[in-house]
Amino acid sequence: MPGSERVEQVAARLRLLSDPTRLRIVCALVQGESDVSCLAKLAGVGLPGVSQHLSKLRLAGVVRGRREGQRIVYELVDSAVAELVAGLLAGLLGRDEPEAASTAAAASTAAAASTGGGRR
Repeated sequence: MPGSERVEQVAARLRLLSDPTRLRIVCALVQGESDVSCLAKLAGVGLPGVSQHLSKLRLAGVVRGRREGQRIVYELVDSAVAELVAGLLAGLLGRDEPEAASTAAAASTAAAASTGGGRR
C-alpha cells in the first residue's frame, strides 16, 4: 500500500484531470504539440478558458509551452499523465474503436519520449 503522501499526490493529479476541458486539452496534446487557438477549437471553448486551463496544467508540470514567434506551442511532458489518459481511453472507449486506439498509441509514444528527460 502506498504511503499517505503518495496517495495525496495521485489524488491531486486525478483532480487536475477531472475537469472535462482539461482532459480534452490533455487528449489533444497526447496527439502532439499544439498552440492555444488549435486547443481552443479542439476543446470547444474560448481562448481565455483554454489559457486558464493550460496555466493550471503548466503549474502542475503536466505541460510545457515554448514561444514560436508570436504564438506559444504547448506539449505534454508528464509521462504518467500520458499513460493514464491512454489507459483510460483504451479501457473506457474500447480498443476496437479507432479513435481510442490511435490516442492510446500516441500517448504511449509521448510517454516514452518524455520519460527520457522530456521532449525538446
